[in-house]
Amino acid sequence: MKKKNAANEKVLAKKMSAEAADREAATSSRPCTPPQTSWFEFLLDVSLLESHLQKDYPDPPPVQLIIQFLEQASKPTVNEQNQVQPPTDNKRNRTLKLLALKVAAFLTWDLDVLEKSLSVPVLNMLLNELLCVSKVPPGTKHVDLDLASLPPTTAMAVMLYNRW
Repeated sequence: MKKKNAANEKVLAKKMSAEAADREAATSSRPCTPPQTSWFEFLLDVSLLESHLQKDYPDPPPVQLIIQFLEQASKPTVNEQNQVQPPTDNKRNRTLKLLALKVAAFLTWDLDVLEKSLSVPVLNMLLNELLCVSKVPPGTKHVDLDLASLPPTTAMAVMLYNRW
C-alpha cells in the first residue's frame, strides 16, 4: 500500500506544472511575512494608524511613517505647461501632515528619537506643522511671545521648536 502511495505521488509530481512547482517551492521555503502597510492605506482607514502603532514591531516603523507622510504631502505638482508648482493645500496633504503629527505625538515628541531618525529638513517641516496646527501666529518672533498667556498646546509647540 505504501509503495502505491509513493508511486502515485511521483506521478502527481511529474504532472504538476512548472508554475505550480515554483509556487509550491516559494511558499514552502520561506516564512510567510505580512506585507508592509503602505502610506496611502492610512488615508483610507482612519483607525489603521492607531492599531499599526500599537504593534510590537510595526512595519514600517513610526519614524519611517513620518518621513513617508511628509514626503507625500510636500511633493510638488506639474501643471499643463510642464512647470513645477508647489504642493497644493488640499485635504489629502493636510491629512498627511496631521498623520505625521499623530505619529510624532505617539512617540511623545521625543526629540532624541526624532533627531536621530529624521533628516533636518524633515524634522523642520514636522515642527513647523506643529506650530501651524498649534495656532502660533505666523511671523511672530518666539521671543516676543508670553508663554504664560498661551494655551498649553501652543506653549508646548513653541518650547519644543526652540529646544530643537
